[in-house]
Amino acid sequence: MYLHIGNGETVKKDRIIGIFDLDSATVSQTTRRYLAAEEKKSRVVSSGEDLPKCFLLLADPKRKQTQKKAEAQIQLLRISSVSLRMRAEQSGFEEDDEESD
Repeated sequence: MYLHIGNGETVKKDRIIGIFDLDSATVSQTTRRYLAAEEKKSRVVSSGEDLPKCFLLLADPKRKQTQKKAEAQIQLLRISSVSLRMRAEQSGFEEDDEESD
């Protein structure tokens, strides 16, 4: 299943590790350092010129199940984490996730 993240882009459900609000997540100095380090490694992708409201932490689509350490990617989004959550719920994203447990 896929989640529409704006600008005509979708992300495969099994790649999403987390959805984070930038205002609340970046209060922590640890998160700010992590985002800065990932940006230096060119792992931060922005979906537009506007000020981002949230970010997705995504697993590398090329990672293998047997890999212990996988590369992550950060996708900065203009849409809010609340809007993404509502899209996920409307598309059955949450229901599908619970059924696979």
